[in-house]
Amino acid sequence: MNKGLNYKTKKITKIDFIILGIIILFYSILSFINLGSFKNPQTFYTFNKNEEVILELREDSDIIKIKFFNGELNGNYQFYVSNNNKDYYYINEFTGNGSFSWNEEKILKKAKYLKIKSIDKATLGSITLYDNSKNRIKVDKVLNNKKNKNGLIDEQDITPKTISYMNSTYFDEIYFARTAYEYTKGLEAYEWVHPPLGKLIQAIPIKLFHTMAPFYYRLMGNLAGILMIIVMYLFCKNMFKSTTLATLGALLMTFDTFHFVQTRMGTVDSLLVLFIMLSYYYMYKYIDSNNKRKTKHLFLSGLFFGAATSVKWTGLFAGLGLGIIFFVYIVKNRLISLKLLGKCVIYYIIVPLAIYINCYLLFPNIQVTYTDSMKDIVTQTEKMYDYHSNLEATHPFSSNWYTWPISYKPVWYYQGELAEGYHGTIVGIGNIAIWWIGIIAFLYILIRLIVKKDKETFLVIVGGLSLWLPYLFIGRCMFLYHYFPVLPFIMLSIVILFKDIVNKLNSLVPIYIYICLFIVVFVIYYPAISGIQVSDSYLDSIKLLSSWIF
Repeated sequence: MNKGLNYKTKKITKIDFIILGIIILFYSILSFINLGSFKNPQTFYTFNKNEEVILELREDSDIIKIKFFNGELNGNYQFYVSNNNKDYYYINEFTGNGSFSWNEEKILKKAKYLKIKSIDKATLGSITLYDNSKNRIKVDKVLNNKKNKNGLIDEQDITPKTISYMNSTYFDEIYFARTAYEYTKGLEAYEWVHPPLGKLIQAIPIKLFHTMAPFYYRLMGNLAGILMIIVMYLFCKNMFKSTTLATLGALLMTFDTFHFVQTRMGTVDSLLVLFIMLSYYYMYKYIDSNNKRKTKHLFLSGLFFGAATSVKWTGLFAGLGLGIIFFVYIVKNRLISLKLLGKCVIYYIIVPLAIYINCYLLFPNIQVTYTDSMKDIVTQTEKMYDYHSNLEATHPFSSNWYTWPISYKPVWYYQGELAEGYHGTIVGIGNIAIWWIGIIAFLYILIRLIVKKDKETFLVIVGGLSLWLPYLFIGRCMFLYHYFPVLPFIMLSIVILFKDIVNKLNSLVPIYIYICLFIVVFVIYYPAISGIQVSDSYLDSIKLLSSWIF
């Protein structure tokens, strides 16, 4: 028995609670720092096509710039100025940049009246004007606005000094956060190419706090990121019966730069990965236990598989691996029976279908199909399949599936221009001390599986490959975040590798050195994943590959 690892029990002990509690407290504080603002305009004015609204200023003013906040409907706006409310002079046409985002445009005219004409149907939440001293210009009243008088100027006090990810949507938040908001208002759901569950969960804080601000539409994803660390700890503790190895697994998740970025964004990928992890965690508990809870574990595995599939269809890839693990287990142990197969059908087909269908039936107002019947749900599913299978879009940050393990093409989510030579940036990039070592670890356990044929290695191999290799057959535009569900299995393979290293050397030193290594890498790349202001030269210095653009 190795003295260092001290294998004892898979049960969670007092020391486990203390260690996990410290890790979760640290990560929670770190992840909630600058997650997003708590305030944004909540009252919106909806423009009809070619509708005009006139702002009457308290006095003639030099209008230097304007800030306006888009609602759920983006639009193109034409701006005009006048000194007498009769003769108007055209300034320019501005395009709203992203749902629930602040925009800033230059006006550079002296005027008492500002006319805004919407070319499309669009929503605005607030408009603020500034003079050449950067002071806010007082607007006396809003003319030609019968539906919500002064609704465009009633929340100017929360206009931000700087427009950034802290107060505006970025990347795919313009789809997911917008749709979460629309669910809370009973509006047509804009994002329809993925199932509803993730966006419905994302909508919970928006509904509870009646606020469409970044903190709230990013909250559930961030909480999922925290829960992923807990699940990883429990997974390793059950697999290896070692507090040391459980701590290593949890720390790998805590200090992975991609996990940090992806879970703090107002999209649904963190919920997808959490549910996939839980489905495999309970599958492992099923094949590892011989007690009365065995059936309960199988049910929970199927339940979370259904939840994952109802967030994104990527969850189906997880089902492929779960099916292989389950059938190999029951065949090897001669457990095949009609009763067990019946349970499998219920847990992995009927329950997931019930979750999937009810998400649509409970919230049927989808943009392309009103899903209040089974026929409409089938139609909606067909349209989703057609969209993904026929998608021919290109993107500068797309990448091929075989490049993902080395984080060859990070996804540059956000860039904020703050000052000359400095800017904030958020890039989805893997911690190279985890991802690159993970390649070695995964290859190692592939060989190990042939030699030892243990259930831990088999589950990790099948789980990881089932979530990665299907992309070999997908021709549409893909991104590094499609590799996100594979990461927990890469981390488990690293834990297995270091378990064997420690057993061979009879020393915990390799684990300590490795933990220090990936924490240092996390610290080095923290400015590139957190959006904080940093010099361009620093960002350039940490780009190890020419394909790393941020």
